[in-house]
Amino acid sequence: MSKKYENVKQIKKVVNNKTIHVELPGMLHKKLRAMLFLDELSLQNFFRLMAEKYVDSDNHIRELVDVRVDEIKNNKLDKLRQVEEKDLYDVIEQNSPFKKWLKKSS
Repeated sequence: MSKKYENVKQIKKVVNNKTIHVELPGMLHKKLRAMLFLDELSLQNFFRLMAEKYVDSDNHIRELVDVRVDEIKNNKLDKLRQVEEKDLYDVIEQNSPFKKWLKKSS
């Protein structure tokens, strides 16, 4: 292969590939990295594999994501359920779009 072709190929790779930053708790990162090392798989290849499987609609990965989404929704709902009614009505009143209109018409 010519050097020019290699340079074009490298440029396309840089333009087409996207990078991500993932924040993990220290202990989770340590354990994951150790387990992947034993499986002879890099963190990058692991996350690429998970992304590919998710995009390809792998049933196991989709189910894991669905479970996590449900957990997140339930946690948000639990937090909302803990809000006092009076506090909720106060916030609605303070942020009402009619508040300005009511003041003008008075």
